[in-house]
Amino acid sequence: YMDKNRPLPPGEALDAYRERDYERRKAAGFPPPLFPSTFDTPEATPEQQQERERIGGW
Repeated sequence: YMDKNRPLPPGEALDAYRERDYERRKAAGFPPPLFPSTFDTPEATPEQQQERERIGGW
């Protein structure tokens, strides 16, 4: 199952949904991940990463 609290995985197939997913997680206050992961799923830009750290606090 996909952890909805993490960013979408990399790949062009999900690019159309990436910004809407980011805004959904941002509105929820960037909840912490539900499951541990071995895959790196960084935010799309350094600015978004900084905002996630500021809002989510993790």
